[in-house]
Amino acid sequence: MSPDAPDDGLSYTRLIGGAEPSVPLVSSRADAVVDSLGRSILSGEIGQGEPLSVSALAQRLSVSAATVRAALAALESMHLVEPRFNRASVVTTPTPAWFVAVAAECVGLSATAVDLGLAHATDAEMNAFVERASEVAALWTDADQDQNVGAEGLWDLLDLLAAFSRNDYLRALHTAKRRALLFGIRSLSRPRNPAMLQSVVEALVAAARERDRVEAADIVRDLYTFVVDGVTEP
Repeated sequence: MSPDAPDDGLSYTRLIGGAEPSVPLVSSRADAVVDSLGRSILSGEIGQGEPLSVSALAQRLSVSAATVRAALAALESMHLVEPRFNRASVVTTPTPAWFVAVAAECVGLSATAVDLGLAHATDAEMNAFVERASEVAALWTDADQDQNVGAEGLWDLLDLLAAFSRNDYLRALHTAKRRALLFGIRSLSRPRNPAMLQSVVEALVAAARERDRVEAADIVRDLYTFVVDGVTEP
């Protein structure tokens, strides 16, 4: 096996359109490391503030130091890792100010995804959206549900509309924000009223059925305001 070949089951989630890589192989390896570390950070397996040694990660993941550095740079752009001068980068420790900045990046992308998604979605895609929305609404049926799972469902619903936008750049940017936003919600957000979140999904579906792009985008902006308030209110 090549010393740079991943051997821990890392998945090349960014390769679209077939088994053959559409980007240079070294980028695929870095993407695989990003996926692996991103999952570990989001799950808490790698703790907040924990240093990320390039040499240790290269050895553990059976990739080169250059690949690890590229992956850490990508994770820094996602706000999951913070660089330190002449020292190992560390996993981000979320704060309310950090979360506000992350949400500010996400809201514009999500509102645009909804706007363009409704503009370009086929009838079959809209039916798929409505079906998925009913599943997401069910995640908010009572206060005993895992609200982190519900938050992931809401994000995936918006990401579905990003896919319908027919804009690959928008979809890629929107998808890239997922981990940081969910990381912040898991780390900082207080439990929210599930009935309120269920009503948001229902209102979004109603606007989508009418192809009311302005109303749908406004609903998404209000949703982000509600989520940020759940982090920043005393």
